[in-house]
Amino acid sequence: MESRKVSDTTETPDDIGRTAFVLVHGSWHGAWCWGLVEPGLNQAGHMSVAIDLPGHGLHAAVPESFCSRSLDPEGFGTEVSPIAGIGIDSYADAVVAAADRAKAMGADRVIAVGHSMGGVPITFAAARSPEKFAGLVYVAAPLPTPGKPAGHYVSLEDQVARTKIGKILAADASVVGALRFDPKTEDQAMLATIKDALAADVDDALWASAMRLFSPDAPAAMYGETADFPQGFEALKKTFIRCTHDSVLIDTTCEAIVGDLNRAWPSNPTAFVDIAASHEVMFSKPAELAELLVAAA
Repeated sequence: MESRKVSDTTETPDDIGRTAFVLVHGSWHGAWCWGLVEPGLNQAGHMSVAIDLPGHGLHAAVPESFCSRSLDPEGFGTEVSPIAGIGIDSYADAVVAAADRAKAMGADRVIAVGHSMGGVPITFAAARSPEKFAGLVYVAAPLPTPGKPAGHYVSLEDQVARTKIGKILAADASVVGALRFDPKTEDQAMLATIKDALAADVDDALWASAMRLFSPDAPAAMYGETADFPQGFEALKKTFIRCTHDSVLIDTTCEAIVGDLNRAWPSNPTAFVDIAASHEVMFSKPAELAELLVAAA
């Protein structure tokens, strides 16, 4: 599938009204992860609303075993997550509420941006209330498409064979109800594995700071949820940003997602844009990512 490096646009903020970006993080992150991207959006004249999803950031609830050091691997690997019961409805509600906040602050149009796991809730939010959004931007993000849950894509044969995400997981999601890793580990080999999988191109000091902010769990059930898409969803402008050095969501998986989007809505194809970055593009190339988001608006 052909992609392009950047999206050309001739529109200016005056042409399209006041735009707000609702920034939705991925697993284990929080609103904080957008801190280096937001200045680029704001300097371009756009508003930004970064949120903590339930169970993340300031709302994080962690397993008791995570708080005990030295870590008991068996306990950490089997304790049911305190956020295992959080479903997609709560996540979609959070995104819709953020869109409402943006409108209350004066935004004329709202673009929802989902990084990684964040692609799932922005899709469900827009499917529920398409009138609240002007567009969706997926950044290295799995998502549900008509008839297929997000989990379909992370289970593709090539994805399973080539992704490095499994190397950092510390528990079986079917047992604990969450995707779990240990950001507090002191195992130098595991720390190197985590960085290689997620952030090979991120500055070491910056990545060390980010690791101190991660929470260990992200709900897993949403990957099995299928979405119902109303007629208004088709009209939304959609952009998929693929990270070409991504070891989490691999290149062919991104192509499969965009291919299904375009088969579902051929009259309004999804823009497919590449950026030379790892999965944690918000840290490695925040200014360049902000430029792509502005172009996608």
